Amino acid sequence: MITVIKVTAILIIAGCLSISIGTQKPEYAFILSLACGTAALLFLMDMLFEPIAEVKAVFENSGGITPYFTVAIKALGISYISGFAADTCRDFGQTALASKAEFAGRCAIFILCVSPAKNVLEAALKFSGV
Repeated sequence: MITVIKVTAILIIAGCLSISIGTQKPEYAFILSLACGTAALLFLMDMLFEPIAEVKAVFENSGGITPYFTVAIKALGISYISGFAADTCRDFGQTALASKAEFAGRCAIFILCVSPAKNVLEAALKFSGV
C-alpha cells in the first residue's frame, strides 16, 4: 500500500513539473510525462506478478481451469496497457489516437478470447446433443 502512495506522489510531482515545464518546452513536458507514466505502469505491473502467481497456484492446486485464468490475466494486461496508451494520447490532445489505442486493445482482447469461447460453445453443443 505504501508503494502505491509513493508512486502516486511521484506522479503528482511529475505532473506539476510537466505543467511548469510545458509552458516553455512542451516537448520536454511530453517526455517527462511519458517517462514517469511508463515507469509507474511498469513498477505497478511488476507488483502484480506475485499476487497473480499466488492465485494461479490456487487454481492449479484445485484442478481449476487454468487456460481460462491465463486468458483473463492476459486480457487484464491488455486493458491496462491500452488504457495507459489512450490516456497518454488524451493528455496531449490526441483524442483520435486515444480512440485507436482503445480499439486496438478491444480487438486484441477479442482475438484472445475467440479460442476459449469456441471451446465453451463446442462443449455446450456437445452437452446439449446438437
